[in-house]
Amino acid sequence: MKKTIVIGMCLGMGAAFAGDLKAPFSLPSARVLPKGVRNLSYKNVMATAENKYGANGESVVIADPFFKNITFADVIKGKLDPVDKGAVKQAMLSIGASETDSFGQTTGQVNIAATAHVPVFAWGFSSKFTGAIAVPILKSSQNVSTGVIQQNQALHDSMKAALTAKGVDFKVAEFDNKMVDPIQSKLEEYGYKRLENEDKSQLGDIRLVAKYLALDTGANRIVVSNDLTVPTGKDSDVNEVVDVASGDDQWDVGAGVAYDYVLNDYWTISTDGSYTFQLPDRNPERIPMYSDSKVTPDVDGNTERDLGDIAAFNAAGKWRYEGVNLGAGYTYQYKSADRYNGNAYASSRYDMLEQDTVQHMHGVVVTGGYDTMTLFKAKKFPVPLSLTLSHTRVMSGMNVVNDPITALDFSMFF
Repeated sequence: MKKTIVIGMCLGMGAAFAGDLKAPFSLPSARVLPKGVRNLSYKNVMATAENKYGANGESVVIADPFFKNITFADVIKGKLDPVDKGAVKQAMLSIGASETDSFGQTTGQVNIAATAHVPVFAWGFSSKFTGAIAVPILKSSQNVSTGVIQQNQALHDSMKAALTAKGVDFKVAEFDNKMVDPIQSKLEEYGYKRLENEDKSQLGDIRLVAKYLALDTGANRIVVSNDLTVPTGKDSDVNEVVDVASGDDQWDVGAGVAYDYVLNDYWTISTDGSYTFQLPDRNPERIPMYSDSKVTPDVDGNTERDLGDIAAFNAAGKWRYEGVNLGAGYTYQYKSADRYNGNAYASSRYDMLEQDTVQHMHGVVVTGGYDTMTLFKAKKFPVPLSLTLSHTRVMSGMNVVNDPITALDFSMFF
């Protein structure tokens, strides 16, 4: 039930949201800055997180793990004290119930809205080499609610009577309290923070990008690139089930290649591919007790973690006329499974953290904008600048958020 939202940014192929895959909000390009030209841009990326594609590619709400039938088996399994387990089981048997009988269903809702403010500074160090740095600031608003649908009041009342008959009145009060909001009660029992609405601002992971123009024949351009993600953002809190993180506390190293085919003065076809190595690290993790829930009281503060590497491919067609820019593109991304190891608990429990960590997505990006380059060259406008609006949709995928992303990019060249 652990759900973390992360905003990521990169120059050239901007990206936002998560799980771990980051849907692009700009189109591929094999361009570098001319020698001595600097570029200062501001990217405003707006996204929500309410829905996702699940492990089988089905569309579900992010709060889907909150919806669960409450059976006697769940109540017994969730007890940490063996004496408590025995008391509940004896009361159950005394009323003729079985472990599969249900009291009701837990419910919940998760709505997250996030805006990333990303200043990017780039410099054309030579006619072929451009370097850049992006420093994202993430502002987020998180709204969470949980509850219960009482479907079997008669069973609930019989259980209370059985506990009373056994002379454990304090267990009756505890049982009643937990049935009001079982999710919050269980989280508090396991040492988690309460689920609450929250607004916050955080520094994200800083990204450094280097691009080299390997080929330029006029009609064909090839750019190779490397990037380094510095873990300056904040990872998710191990004591929160729902958290908006701005990073994942580990270094990333990426490499890519982009290709432009210039058809004429108006049309360009662009593609790119990249591979990102997410470097292993150690991180505090909650270690599951059961495969059907990652909510657990057990924490390993020094878990070995190796997040899955990411491969991405993008293709787009772009049209430009007198400063007006339009484009549309396709994106595919794949992330391999995460790996976890540790010595505090059985290795099989660390394996449970790897469930549903493979991700992939297919998406489309459309852009529209205007720049003053033509006017500037004709000395009809004092400053070369550009403004681009983009919209991204994840059309299908696995274990990824599928809500739309809208971004605005304002750039100045000097």
